[in-house]
Amino acid sequence: MENYRRRKFIKLLGAGGVLSLLKTGEAFAGGVNAVIELPPLPFQESLITGKERGGRVLIVGGIHGNEPGAYKAAEILRHLKVKRGELLIAPRTNFVSILTNRRGYNGDMNRKFARISTKDPDYPKVKKLKELIKSYKPDLLLTLHDGFGFHSVNPKAWGQCIVIDEEVYNGIELGKQAKAVSKAVSFLIKKREWKIPVYNTHTFHERTKHPEQRKSLTYFCLKECSVPAICLEVSKQLPDLYHKVKFHLLMIREFFKLHGVETEPSIDTVIKNLNEFLEPKVSYGAQLLINGRRVEVSSDKTFKIPKGSTVKFLSFHGTDGTNAITEDINANLRKVGIRRRIAFDVKDDFRKLFTVRFVVG
Repeated sequence: MENYRRRKFIKLLGAGGVLSLLKTGEAFAGGVNAVIELPPLPFQESLITGKERGGRVLIVGGIHGNEPGAYKAAEILRHLKVKRGELLIAPRTNFVSILTNRRGYNGDMNRKFARISTKDPDYPKVKKLKELIKSYKPDLLLTLHDGFGFHSVNPKAWGQCIVIDEEVYNGIELGKQAKAVSKAVSFLIKKREWKIPVYNTHTFHERTKHPEQRKSLTYFCLKECSVPAICLEVSKQLPDLYHKVKFHLLMIREFFKLHGVETEPSIDTVIKNLNEFLEPKVSYGAQLLINGRRVEVSSDKTFKIPKGSTVKFLSFHGTDGTNAITEDINANLRKVGIRRRIAFDVKDDFRKLFTVRFVVG
């Protein structure tokens, strides 16, 4: 597991000459030759309210950045209309980890809901999500994940299951609805290993085998907010992204039925046309401001810039997952000073689209 405290904030100093900085004036005074700035990574959230009364469900995706089935399913829901009930959707709660395609670029974010340092780069995201849950108080929270293996054939595996912390906690029924969803979805699945059982971690029991779950989002929801929270896991070993998103949507559909939520188009219609949702026809690009001059980039490009240059990435065109990241240094940094060179990958979530390079000379 990565540790943000140990990670060096300055990498490739000898090769690329990249420095983190706070103030542009100080940077140039200190020998930095150019400043590159990206917009802050957004905490995305959408509240969608139907005309008919129904349940209120909060969907959380992207806590782990290398689980695309989870955040892609949440993203699809975010763009549907709601006919009945209400949805609050936060698809990319850990955007930096999604762009770097790592479980947790700053460590496991799902182990930071009990305690987190204010110096932790994940602190603003965890704080925001906690505030969202406390203020919204949904009837149900579903947190989406892609886990390893197949729980139906390996009880130690986390993939392909519905995870609950207890059967019942303080009068909150978790097991009953999880089993109903498990039965309905598994009935549609022919392959034994792909079936989706319920995995009860007994997190609140003093002898639980999973004490680490007491630091998780679902435990926080139950213990601190009295909000029913359930984790949906599909398997990383499913053949492709299509199947991962499909199984997430099948589970979500059954939970929506239990809580009186209906979307337009329906989840069934989305599944029938899933490839269209996963492969939207969009044009990708980035708009930059280089020394006051606006520049559009849509493919690999190298800019030679003079000393004293300032560069800003103004906006990105594509999907809501389109943004830029550099791993030449700490990827949390959105403003850096360079001596010689740096490269930024423009991505659609984990998928690299093109690279923008800057060379001072």
